[in-house]
Amino acid sequence: MNTKTTTTLRINILRFVVLALTFMSFTVYGQERKIAKAESYYGAHRFYDASVIYNELITRDKLDAGSYPDVYRHGAESDIKTKQYDQAKYALEYLSGTDQFTFDDAYRYIKLMIFLGRIEDAKAMYGHRVMTESIDPRKGDLSTYFETNYFEDMKQDSLRYSITLAPFNSDLGDFSPAYHPKGIAFTSARNQTMETPWSVENTAFLSQYLYDRTTQKTTKLKGVKGKKHDGVAFYDSIDKIYYYSKNFKRNKKLPITSVGIYVYDEKTKKELAFPYNDPTLFTAHPSLSNDRQVLWFASNREGGKGGLDIWYSVKTETGWGAPVNGGDKINTAQDEMFPYERNGKLYFSSNGHLGMGGLDLFTAELVDHEALNVVNAGFPLNSHGDDFSMIVDSTDTLGYFSSNRGDQIDRIYTVIIRDISITLQAKLVSSGLEKTPIAGARIIIKDQEDNVLDTLYTDSEGKFVFKGKPEQQYKLEMDSPEYESMKEVFSTLGATKTEVVEKEYAMNEKQVSFYSTIIDKETGKVVPGALVEIKDVESGKIIKVVADDEGKIYANLPRNRDYQVLTSKQGYDPTTTKISTKSVGKELKKDIEIRKTPDNIAIRLDNILYEYNKFNLSQHGKAELDTLVMFLKENRTVTVEISSHTDCRGTNEYNQRLSQQRGQSCMTYLTSKGIKKDRLIIKNYGESKLLNQCSDGVECSEELHQVNRRTEFVLIFPKE
Repeated sequence: MNTKTTTTLRINILRFVVLALTFMSFTVYGQERKIAKAESYYGAHRFYDASVIYNELITRDKLDAGSYPDVYRHGAESDIKTKQYDQAKYALEYLSGTDQFTFDDAYRYIKLMIFLGRIEDAKAMYGHRVMTESIDPRKGDLSTYFETNYFEDMKQDSLRYSITLAPFNSDLGDFSPAYHPKGIAFTSARNQTMETPWSVENTAFLSQYLYDRTTQKTTKLKGVKGKKHDGVAFYDSIDKIYYYSKNFKRNKKLPITSVGIYVYDEKTKKELAFPYNDPTLFTAHPSLSNDRQVLWFASNREGGKGGLDIWYSVKTETGWGAPVNGGDKINTAQDEMFPYERNGKLYFSSNGHLGMGGLDLFTAELVDHEALNVVNAGFPLNSHGDDFSMIVDSTDTLGYFSSNRGDQIDRIYTVIIRDISITLQAKLVSSGLEKTPIAGARIIIKDQEDNVLDTLYTDSEGKFVFKGKPEQQYKLEMDSPEYESMKEVFSTLGATKTEVVEKEYAMNEKQVSFYSTIIDKETGKVVPGALVEIKDVESGKIIKVVADDEGKIYANLPRNRDYQVLTSKQGYDPTTTKISTKSVGKELKKDIEIRKTPDNIAIRLDNILYEYNKFNLSQHGKAELDTLVMFLKENRTVTVEISSHTDCRGTNEYNQRLSQQRGQSCMTYLTSKGIKKDRLIIKNYGESKLLNQCSDGVECSEELHQVNRRTEFVLIFPKE
């Protein structure tokens, strides 16, 4: 190749590189412009416009997720807002393969999959490292979903509710029914002209409609109107007033248009704004209490628990009072919406309480506007989708609610509510073998928050009856003069039909009064200051008492128990006495004699004996050592010499080693119970200190040989 040809080739290569770099520069510049535009739409809540650009960046441009994680996050959120769920799923799954994937991303994906009913996809993401390594408290709900039979249990068919599609749905989005004298008012996006679409979802703006039950026709509601959304409403048929949600007028200084509550008076044809509206806040979903004195609504105002909360305002002589938060039993860090009060119960929707996915319907019993408890309404009212805005009639037997179950389109359902009761038929008897009926016992019924619901008394046969509601846990506190008080729980959780539950509760008789005087065995004088430890043989529970100046002790002991009583005092042998409260009256009296301990006295615990050629402790041996442990813990200046012995069989060397092993097993057990090693001294005697005639060459029974296989303990008291 000549010089001219080489030069030409280099020039062409250089031109190609410059063109490639220029193209790449324009490509990067173009992507950055698209990202900025999408983020601008996203910040203004123009989710439909944002999603178009995000999806182009993600699916066509294959933008690097590790470098631009927020593009994938915001793209997924925009897709969710515009109901493009598969695109949201793709974006989050792509992001999950990078080191930018967070717990929040995984949590969002799992909640989306549950909402769509794709439980296996959700469960697979639950195994992602950001989940397994996280300590986020929200992980607790997820563990309930995937580590228990939660969904299966929730989906057990309930006979309490029967649901059908309402006849006035349009399949274009209908929700939030409200009672009206002519029929049912509701919110709908059925306006198909789409002259000015809503930028969030590219759908028609919401308006209020009325289904006339007489003509069975649906018409747009007069009087309630706005240029944007006219949303969730409540109709006061007595004063002929509408309470409804409506967009504020556009304010160019604010990035988005929010929502407030408005009141329309059909008599005066005037519309007034709720005095606590704020154009920077969401204030919507109004509904009145039965007496029309409390206005419930949803808002994200300051003082909430996070997200949207349920609030209420009480009517005064001068108008509506300042909003009050519904409290942390109702509200969570997520969203609570669509409140509706009827007959002392609040119905609302939440995605913060444990549910089946999306928004779930919940109920709360109210006392003075305060929630006593919150209960998931269960299946079939709730589904994996959004279930919300439930209303019920004055009889609590018929209602309506909204749901986007199945195909994610909001529809209104009719629900028939059957009254389910779970009746407890119980009997109180004594815990003895005779099971004597206990008449006249008092039973106090409380709810989970310890509010007293009822007080009952047993009849002459010890029987009482209580009628409970579904999905409750009742506390039963039972008392009788001759018996110990007891507490039980009666649960109706998961009950799906009316039923009778039969129970028998056994009460223990009152405690036995135990009296004793501690006496010096040699002098007959009382011993003040002795420590008495009364151990329940079955439970291991210990009651400690100290003898008074007259050597007396007193303790209340439950009936029908066996006890081991250890009495100890500095300068006296620890003494074990057995007592029982079985088959005794109200009192038990038993004096205890203890003997003074000479210096460095050897004590032999009855059951520290060994099988032939063995050094391990028996259960009886351990129980005896427990007595020594109690004494040593109360007498911390005393040390112990552990001397172990064998019988004559075997060589001297072997027996010496065996006695060492026996002493060591005792030391190991004592140190495991908290006795310091420096208080224990091991001495090994082998067969050198036999207690009987069974020496080498003497024929003896196994019982006589076993006497020599022992461990003794010498208590060494400090010098005065």
